[in-house]
Amino acid sequence: MNNLKDFIKVYDNVLDKDICKKIIKTADKSKFKMATLEDKVEDAKIRNCYNKPLSQEFETTIFETVGNVLTLYQNDIGSFADGAEGIDTGYIHLFYKGSEKGKYETHIDHFSAEPRLLSISILLNDNFDGGSFCFFNEYVIEKKVGSAIAFPSNFMFPHAVLPVSNGDRHSIITWIR
Repeated sequence: MNNLKDFIKVYDNVLDKDICKKIIKTADKSKFKMATLEDKVEDAKIRNCYNKPLSQEFETTIFETVGNVLTLYQNDIGSFADGAEGIDTGYIHLFYKGSEKGKYETHIDHFSAEPRLLSISILLNDNFDGGSFCFFNEYVIEKKVGSAIAFPSNFMFPHAVLPVSNGDRHSIITWIR
């Protein structure tokens, strides 16, 4: 019998550390907006982070990286996308400010307005305290620059980004429909 953790995969070194640094360094901080859900600013007690579309300069690199992650996930899990469109939703740069205790409380990524099959998060830095990715309020994923977490978006995989206590956390997210 499978364990739910068997469907949560972490892939190290999927994105070069120098590219991660460049994405952070070249990001125009004035372009980040408070993250929303269904075009409504969320309660900062639940989600306290900023986002913006990934700079076009990095679109091709991240597209290829996501493709590699999907191949790895397919090899590990087997068929998981039967009947799905198999396309990603674009790339969002997330920015959690340590000075604001940036976080995202436990949630799922699939809902009626945004039906999603698979979630992928790529960590761009690890020079911050707190801010760990956590499943089921207990399964904490180790922070590693350039690593990706892939997991089903459905109700069986509640996850959170724990509060950042020092420094800033940067990541890129996308979802497969």
